[in-house]
Amino acid sequence: MLELNAHLLHSQGGRSYQEDAYGLRTAGDIACLVVADGAGGHGGGDLASKLVVRAILEQHVLRPACSLEAAAALIQHAQQVVLAGQSRFAQYPDMRSTVIMALVDLASGRAVLGNVGDSRAYWFRHGDLLLQTRDHSLVQQMVEAGMIPPEEMRTRKERSVLTSSLGSQMGIEPYVYELDSLADAGDTLLLCTDGVWEYVSEDDMQQVLRLDQGGDRYLAYFEHWVDQRAPQNRDNFTALLATFAVQPDDQQTVIDPDATLIARLDALDGGSGV
Repeated sequence: MLELNAHLLHSQGGRSYQEDAYGLRTAGDIACLVVADGAGGHGGGDLASKLVVRAILEQHVLRPACSLEAAAALIQHAQQVVLAGQSRFAQYPDMRSTVIMALVDLASGRAVLGNVGDSRAYWFRHGDLLLQTRDHSLVQQMVEAGMIPPEEMRTRKERSVLTSSLGSQMGIEPYVYELDSLADAGDTLLLCTDGVWEYVSEDDMQQVLRLDQGGDRYLAYFEHWVDQRAPQNRDNFTALLATFAVQPDDQQTVIDPDATLIARLDALDGGSGV
């Protein structure tokens, strides 16, 4: 059995309000981690991201599973919730959000991930990058078409143009992934918004994780780099980092479901659900 330890970096950046949301819940032995980023320019991004996180976590608790099909179904469920929200909250008829999520079976070590938009997941083993998700973005398409090298993704003016996001009336096709090997002690999972990865390179991430200083210290490095490299009016930025270790035999649970991270919904129609 694996033990999951979660660490959070969640900042408003230079913006006047926060459009990122995050959450983590466990059902049985399966942990579900989610980060969402409201898409700017559509209005209601802060509400959309909260709806996405809540929809995925609540559905996971009802039907816990760790598979590619389960990840895709959770994202499609969140898509329907955002579409319903567009109708319910008339002031936000086109609200959108990205999503990046992971399901980890702490008993077997199986791990799957899914995403829509340009929020990313990275899986590291002892500081080495094993898996990186693909973006639904124009610059991702440009890289895959050979039009630009990967290192230009962070600097091109097209980097903020999404090709898919939750709330699209055209439907979505989530990317889903399964870790090639079972999760193991010493692994690190990072879910983050573009406000983090645009200013913290994969090489930066690997160098810091090889220092073996602990999750909060890793995130302190990331925050420092964002503060140093991003413009003053920098975007919201969120990173949810999970480190894995072997659970002691005398422990019966890994994550307390009553004390896990979850996005607040204080402003959501008096707290009622969609």
